[in-house]
Parts: sequence; C-alpha cells; structure tokens
Amino acid sequence: MKFEKFLLKEGIAFKEKVPLARYTTFKVGGPADYLVFPARRQYLLKVLDFLEEEDIAYFPLGGGSNLLVRDGGVRGVVLSFAGLKKIELEDGVLVAEAGVSLARLLSFCLEKGLSGLEFLAGVPATVGGAVVMNAGAFGKEIKDFLEGLLLYQGGELKYFRREELLFFYRGLSLPRGSLVVAAVFRLFSTSPKDVEAAISKFLKIRREKQPLSYPSAGSIFKNPSLAPAGFLIEAVGLKGMCRGGAEISQKHANFIVNKGGACAQDILALIEIAKERVFREFGIALEEEIRIVGEG
Repeated sequence: MKFEKFLLKEGIAFKEKVPLARYTTFKVGGPADYLVFPARRQYLLKVLDFLEEEDIAYFPLGGGSNLLVRDGGVRGVVLSFAGLKKIELEDGVLVAEAGVSLARLLSFCLEKGLSGLEFLAGVPATVGGAVVMNAGAFGKEIKDFLEGLLLYQGGELKYFRREELLFFYRGLSLPRGSLVVAAVFRLFSTSPKDVEAAISKFLKIRREKQPLSYPSAGSIFKNPSLAPAGFLIEAVGLKGMCRGGAEISQKHANFIVNKGGACAQDILALIEIAKERVFREFGIALEEEIRIVGEG
C-alpha cells in the first residue's frame, strides 16, 4: 500500500489492526486500521501532508482519556501524539507540545515555580486533548491560562492568539482538519512549595470524590445548568447499575467504570439508559462530555 511505503521510507513507526483498548483510559475499543507514531513534530507534519493529499481519513489520539472507541474500531489512520513531548520556557511563557501529559506539564511547573494549572492535577490527559476539550475543574478552565495555540491548518502551521480562538464549555471550535500541535501558557511565578501544595490539594479532592481505582474516561456528561449530571443520575436511582463489565460508579454517578472485561457496547448501553431516565424524570437532555468514535 502507498501509505505503508511512505511510512517505511520516512522511518515512521506504525502498527496495523492494533486494538485501541491498549491506548485508552477506558481500556476498551476495537482496532485501528493503522496506528502511527510520529517521533517528532516534523514527522507528524509529513504524515498529515500525505494524508491530506491522499484524502485518507485520520483521527488524532492523545492520552486516550475523555474517549470511547466503539468495539468495531476506527477505519483509516489513528495518529498518536505521544512523540510530541517537548516542553520549555520561552520569554516568560511555557510552550508545551500536544503530546505532553498533564502530569509531566505539572511536574515542569512545580520545578520552575509556575502556578495556574494545578487544578488539572490527576487528569489523565495530554495538552492537546485538554485544550480541545477545554478541560476544567473547580471553577477553572484551561483556556484561562492560554496565551495561544500552534495549529496545523490547511497544510501549514499557524499561530493563533487566545483572543482569536472560540472556546466554550468543554470545547474549542476549530475549522475541520485543524489540529493542536502546541500550546503556549501564561502562568504566574511563585515558589515550588506553593505549587506542590496546590497540586496535593486538588489530588486529594479527586481521590475522595472520584472512582480512580478502575479504568474510566472521566466525567461522561457535561453538567447541565440546572444541576450536576452526577446528581441527576443518582437521583433517578442509577448509581451502581451494571451492564457487562461496566458500572455507573457507586462513588460518583457521572463516571462509568470498567470493573473488568467491559466492552464499549456495555458502556454505551449505560450512557443511553442514563440519558433516557434523566430526560423522563426531569426533562433534561444530558450531553456527552466524552468523545465517542469508531464503528459499532
């Protein structure tokens, strides 16, 4: 195949028909036709240019959180951003490539005494995924600390200032085919001790309130304006409901956890039950926060 020849020629690692369950925090999901691992930014750009020229469908994969891959898997190409892991300070701002994990980002902030992003402690995402989802918690959102984004768009790398970007609750509006390559953050200088204390505080809250002992994708639904999704799901009696190896968490009802051997269909079934029951009882339409991709 032409794509395989291109990857081999460029020395870019890839796998065929690899189950995506290995690469998602839910630990479920069928195979991708191709899973490609560009080692650096220049290789990612070469792959993207090739895919655009050949009109081959592709899907970006960061940390695999906030994501549910259906059991039939993903046709086309899945691009792993794990190789984009450069992080540095430039002229007082922090620049992190899309594949940098939030855990590593916070470790860097701790080392340098940079404050602002501690509320993301414990979120198993990458910078790219967190930006696209406008990750937030404890009344804060990642957009509030962004200086700008470096995007792949129309075959080029383009820089956009924060005020040029359209963020909303748990999302970022980007033109079709645009991908986050790097994010630029404006943070506050403080002592590493203060950063460490804030990180510890937020991690403690997450451990107390969230079911971190089992694989999950984080919050399943966005919170409606009238009441938190977890409260509504618990109010209709669904806390602890199981389908196969999946369970609506007994610790936090806006989490579905994989207690062992779950498939995507088990999780999808619980999602639909929660949506139907909450709408029937309260007239509130729950909207998924996670992204659902692939074939059934």
